[in-house]
Amino acid sequence: MEYVQPYSFQQLLDHLRPRTTPGVERVEGNIYSRVTVEAGMPTVLRVEDADDGCHLQITVTSQRQGSLENDLERLRYLFAVDEDPSFAVTHLSRDSFIGHLVAERPWVRVPRCWDPFETSIRIIIGQQISVAAATTISGRVANKLGQQVSTGSDLNRIFPSPEVLANADLSGMGLTDRRKTTIQNFARAVVDGTIDFRSSEDLDDIQTRWCALPGIGPWTAQVAAMRVLGHDDAMPSSDLGILRSTHRLTNQKMNTKQLEHQSKVWKPFRSWAAQHLWQAPETPRSTQ
Repeated sequence: MEYVQPYSFQQLLDHLRPRTTPGVERVEGNIYSRVTVEAGMPTVLRVEDADDGCHLQITVTSQRQGSLENDLERLRYLFAVDEDPSFAVTHLSRDSFIGHLVAERPWVRVPRCWDPFETSIRIIIGQQISVAAATTISGRVANKLGQQVSTGSDLNRIFPSPEVLANADLSGMGLTDRRKTTIQNFARAVVDGTIDFRSSEDLDDIQTRWCALPGIGPWTAQVAAMRVLGHDDAMPSSDLGILRSTHRLTNQKMNTKQLEHQSKVWKPFRSWAAQHLWQAPETPRSTQ
């Protein structure tokens, strides 16, 4: 699977590693693996760097017959291999605030998603809790409510569908009552077509539609715009990780409103700027 250069598979793995849903996907070493199913037949996909500077290597373990085109398209989207970072790099590297991050790491790009609904639920679960806690809860949801498949490995669950989660018993998973209701309402909105995962150029329209659902606020809508809908100009300005990163970079605390104002100069590539801030090196850059 060829990718647009510059590209860092490791950067994407570093983002995905703590967020993979147990039983459904994993990052082990430098390999991403996932189970999927079609016509009742499970397939395990393994993705690793081909180490030729041009391709990712895909290994498929499956008994099913037929095309893998849909699986490969999903992997291409998840790992953003077709996206050209040069436009974002050209624009953002001029910025005095994050320009050095972009110039030093021009391969950074925004990880997207394998399945829109699955990733949306993972984002909702992650509201106001740690990445590790959200991953644990996502694994419980998959284990209790997901379809079990036989693969000969611990990748043996398919994440539950909107139809399943719309009326599922979500007790005993570590979710608050409000979060349970949000997940069920969101699943029902997907089932009835209120949320359809069609991308939109209008970010305000995305946020309005998503935030009309109880329990979903701007942070969820903005992260979903980035990851699920592939929007290049989303900015989850209330995200604690991004705010901590800006503090580390500038030694000045910035609140949500200030970050939102600062981010205007990064348009139309605020999603890329956010990813740079999320994955900025822990060690502050020397100003000497």
